[in-house]
Amino acid sequence: MQRTAWSKAAGPVPSDRLRSVQRLQHVPQKQNKTKGKVQEPSKSKAIRKLESLAEGVRKSSGREKDPKGGCFCQAREHDLSVYTPICRGCGLILCAINLPYYACPHCSAAILSDIARSSLYSRLDEEVSKQIAKEEEERSRVVLQARDAEGAFPVLPGSTTPPVPSTSSRPAAQTHKILSLNSKTKKYTVSSYTNTPVSSRPASRAESEVEEVHRVPAPSPEVDFVKRMPDRNHPWSNMRYCQAPC
Repeated sequence: MQRTAWSKAAGPVPSDRLRSVQRLQHVPQKQNKTKGKVQEPSKSKAIRKLESLAEGVRKSSGREKDPKGGCFCQAREHDLSVYTPICRGCGLILCAINLPYYACPHCSAAILSDIARSSLYSRLDEEVSKQIAKEEEERSRVVLQARDAEGAFPVLPGSTTPPVPSTSSRPAAQTHKILSLNSKTKKYTVSSYTNTPVSSRPASRAESEVEEVHRVPAPSPEVDFVKRMPDRNHPWSNMRYCQAPC
């Protein structure tokens, strides 16, 4: 039987006495799923507010009462409601604190009809689209101003505008790789982990707490009146806040 240089049994050739080296197997690294995805800019407060209003109009029936009781300032302390300025049932003037998808805080009647609710939802959806386009135009304007300040070439018409770099001071996440060797199997594995540092800047009070709006409560149902006859000797006395038993 002929033996080759790679036979296990020792032969006259010097290469037969060499030990075969076991090749190390490379473990393929898992690809990061988030790699390649473009991070979308966070929504502004105005867009979140419009989307919340549209979602509330779409889901509510219009007969639910505001759990916070609404506001009875009648647009004296807050702005007049743009969507539902008045209750057609009792005539109460509604300020912007009274959301359009809740019932009237006074007579509990539905402020919007089914047709008006559908029309308001379409209006809010259109306002969201306009606000997004407005903010995108503002971001593009800021990018062009930054390029002009740096002396870069102007952007040609029809070319795509690169995304605005994030101004957040949060440090970027770092990826580390570890090479480990198994002493028994003589195999090595490559593992990676991502270290996401925590921003040292504490959250501001405006970010951590929701701004609480002052609401004017409903007036008392009792009518304040004088419960005793006035004294003829003292017609100028204060009958409303009298110290004697009334």
